[in-house]
Amino acid sequence: MKRFILIASLVLAWGTAETYAQKVTVKMQETQARLLDVTSNAYVHPLTVELIVDKTKGRIKDEWPLTKDQAETEMKGDIVNIRSYAVYMSSQKHNADVIVAATFNIKTNDEGTGYIVTVVGYPATFANWKTAEASDYEWIRMEKTLTTADREKISAIVK
Repeated sequence: MKRFILIASLVLAWGTAETYAQKVTVKMQETQARLLDVTSNAYVHPLTVELIVDKTKGRIKDEWPLTKDQAETEMKGDIVNIRSYAVYMSSQKHNADVIVAATFNIKTNDEGTGYIVTVVGYPATFANWKTAEASDYEWIRMEKTLTTADREKISAIVK
């Protein structure tokens, strides 16, 4: 009987120790090759379009509520993401392609459980798409080099 209890204890101890032993397998592979970088470029003629502001609606003001989770987790608390969401929602509401001169106000709601994003601007749609002509190229080229992001490059024209 003692032998049986001893064997049973050893088997139990071995089984218990075996369950705690974890087998970890890590696989990794990295390959590097030299490439002759072949680039294929497609050149597209620029497009121009008319922007038609919806005068029947005039200046709109929309408020879009966001939960804390939506703003801070899903949109990563990024103001650009929050603004883009609000413009998208207003564009959908007013059946517009763009909200011209959009301004924003982002504040916490009264309960403190989320945010309210206010969008103010003018809904507009694109019309009369056409391939740019030579007369359009000068202002297209200027726009590429002189944007509001490059304010220090913009200066008044002095004659």
